[in-house]
Amino acid sequence: MDGTDEGVSAWITVNFLLGGLHGSKVPTVGMLDLGGGSTQITFSPQDEKTIQTSPIDYVTSFQMFNVSRTLYSHSYLGLGLMSARLAVLGGVEGQPVGGSQELVSPCLAPDYTGEWEHAEVTYTLKGQKAGEPIYESCLSKVEKMIYKRVQKAEEVKQMEFYAFSYYYDRAVDLGLIDEKNGGSLRVSNYVDGAKSVCKNMEAGAGENPFLCLDLTYISVLLQELGFPLDKELKLARKINDVETSWALGATFYYMESLRRH
Repeated sequence: MDGTDEGVSAWITVNFLLGGLHGSKVPTVGMLDLGGGSTQITFSPQDEKTIQTSPIDYVTSFQMFNVSRTLYSHSYLGLGLMSARLAVLGGVEGQPVGGSQELVSPCLAPDYTGEWEHAEVTYTLKGQKAGEPIYESCLSKVEKMIYKRVQKAEEVKQMEFYAFSYYYDRAVDLGLIDEKNGGSLRVSNYVDGAKSVCKNMEAGAGENPFLCLDLTYISVLLQELGFPLDKELKLARKINDVETSWALGATFYYMESLRRH
């Protein structure tokens, strides 16, 4: 299953559980997923302009419960949290750093030295010398890495969105939502969290040496996708006690395809 199919299936799951697919007046919600290797955005455009101005492979149509639906869905390969982390640190996916060369990054605490394994390659990491403000230096690296790699969708400002996976996990790490029950937060909460964590790291690495980088990346990614700072996102692992994974949606999608043939 490719990333876009995963995004569509997760969208079906969430909207089925919320009651938005039953022909009722319940509006559908958008879906954001942040995995390790890729990140997905999926929503049902209400504005014809979104469909007309989006790249052709971002728009997909299908039948579900006797209703024809059109979705904006795209999976950005290489912009999942772990792949993005590697790119910001200066590494290249799948390529070990030659010899004893290290990845030195302003997104790590100045006194930090450690190893990190990604895609079966172990990288040696170091923080830059003390003195530079970590948040501003890291933000600059993140913005350069993501520059022009993400499509903005204006319509997302007005729609309700649910966010999953690393969006959820990092919000838990910050203490912004309950680990079991989830909750809501604004994009600005990720920004403020990044600034606070990065500032504290100037005095030492803390328990999670990557938290500053991860939060900075998430806050930039959301804004690049078109979400303003005051946009509220809902974070949930379950809706009505059912897991919000793509599996349920993929089952419905498969059953619908069997019915049509």
